[in-house]
Amino acid sequence: MSDAAITAGLASAGRRPAAAVGWRGALHLGLFVAFLAYVFIGTQPLADPSAAADRVDGSPLDRFVVLGMVFLALAALAANLREAGRMALRNPGLIAVVGFCLLSVVWSDYPDLTIRRAMLLVFLTIAAAGIAVGVTDLRRFHTTLVVALTTVVILNLLVTAAAPSRAITDLGVRGIYTQKNVAGIVSMIAVVVAATWALGARRRRSVVLGLCAIVPAAAFLAISRSKTSIGLTVLALALLAVFALAEKIGARFVLAVVLLLSLALAAALLTLAAFDFDKTQLAIALFGDATFTGRDELWAFALNAAHERTWLGHGYGAFWDVGPGNDPLLRMDPGSWLGDIASGEINQAHNGYLELWLHIGLPAMIVAALVVAWGAARGVALAARRSIGRPERAAIGALALLLVLHLLHNLTEATLFMRGIAFCNVALLALLVLSRCRDIASADDLVRVRNPVPDRTLGSAR
Repeated sequence: MSDAAITAGLASAGRRPAAAVGWRGALHLGLFVAFLAYVFIGTQPLADPSAAADRVDGSPLDRFVVLGMVFLALAALAANLREAGRMALRNPGLIAVVGFCLLSVVWSDYPDLTIRRAMLLVFLTIAAAGIAVGVTDLRRFHTTLVVALTTVVILNLLVTAAAPSRAITDLGVRGIYTQKNVAGIVSMIAVVVAATWALGARRRRSVVLGLCAIVPAAAFLAISRSKTSIGLTVLALALLAVFALAEKIGARFVLAVVLLLSLALAAALLTLAAFDFDKTQLAIALFGDATFTGRDELWAFALNAAHERTWLGHGYGAFWDVGPGNDPLLRMDPGSWLGDIASGEINQAHNGYLELWLHIGLPAMIVAALVVAWGAARGVALAARRSIGRPERAAIGALALLLVLHLLHNLTEATLFMRGIAFCNVALLALLVLSRCRDIASADDLVRVRNPVPDRTLGSAR
C-alpha cells in the first residue's frame, strides 16, 4: 500500500465522528472478548467428557452464543465494508475450503449432521472475520490476546487447586476442559503469545510483564502432561530464539544455524542406519512405544475408511459422533483395543490431515493444508521485514508461528478445519488477521511518524 493511500485512509478516519469511532471500537471489543471466551473457556466449562449425546446433537447454548457472535460480526463487517471486501479477495482459498465443507451436505452420509456442523464452521469463520476486519493496532490486538490467555490459564490453575478431583486425571491435568490435550493446546498458545509479546516490547517493564505471563502458562502446560503440546512449545521457543538471534547477529548466525542443522541431519541419518533403517525399532528406542499410544491402529482404520471415499469424503462432520448405533468403530472385530473400546469414546483420527480427508476428500484436504501453509509463509515473510515496527512484527510473528504449530500439531491430533475446536478457531483468526497485517502495520508506522507521543494505556503497551 502506498503512503498516499494510507494517508488518505487515515485522513478519512480522522473525519469520522467520535461517536462512530467509539461505537465501532466497542463493537469490535465486545466481539473479540466473546470470541476469546467461547474459544478458551467455552459455554460448558467443567463439563463431563463422557457426554457423547451432546456431541451428536450439539448444545443449544452453544448455538445461541455462536449466533450472537455472528450478528455482532455481521455488524462489524458492514461497518468496515471496504476492508471486508479486500480481506475476502485476499482469502479465496479459505473461503473455498469452508464453502466446500458446507457443500459436502450434498453427498454426506448424514446430511442433517453435516449441515449443522458445517454451518458452525461457517459461523465461526464469520466471527473471526468480524474481529479481523476491526483490527487497527496489531500491538493492542496482541496485548488483548496475552491478557485473555493469561487470565484463562490462571483460572485453570485456580480450578485445579480448588477441585483437584475434577481437574486432575490419571493422564494429566485437564483444568476446566474435557481432557488434558485441550489444556495442553491452550497453554501452548498462551506461552507462544506471551513470548512473542515480550520480544516485541520496547520497554523493560513490558518485557518483564511478558516473561511473567509465560510462567503460569508454562506451569499449566507442564502439569497437563500433553506430550505433543510440550514438544511443540519447546520447538516454538527454539525457533523464536533463532529468529531473534539471527536478527541481532546477522548472516554469521544464520550460517552457524545452517551448519548445526546439517550436523543434526547427519546424526539422524547415522542413528537410523544404526537401527538398520527400522523405524519401529528406532521409535521404541526413542519413545518406548512404536504405536504412538495406539494411534497406528487408529490411523490404519481411518486410512482404509478414507479410501472408501477418496475424492469427496463422507461429508463434513459425518464420520464420527454420528450416534451410538452408527459408530464407525463398530466395524472392527472384537479382540483389538479399537474393537473393544466403548462406543463414542474415540471421535477423531488423531491426525488432522487424515481426519479432514475422511470428511471432505483428499483434494480438498490438500487445498486446506496449503491455505494454512501459505498463511504461515506470508506471516513469516512479513515478520522478517524490518520496515515494519518491532511490536507489529512480534504480533505478526506470533500469528505465523501459531499456524506453523497448527500444521505440526495435526500430525498427531485432529484440529485442521474442525469446527468448534480451540486451535482451529485460533488458526481461522490468524489467517484472516495476517491477510490484513501489511495494511495495518503500514498505517501504524505512519501514525507513529506523525504522532510520536507514546500511548501509555495497557492496550498499547510497547
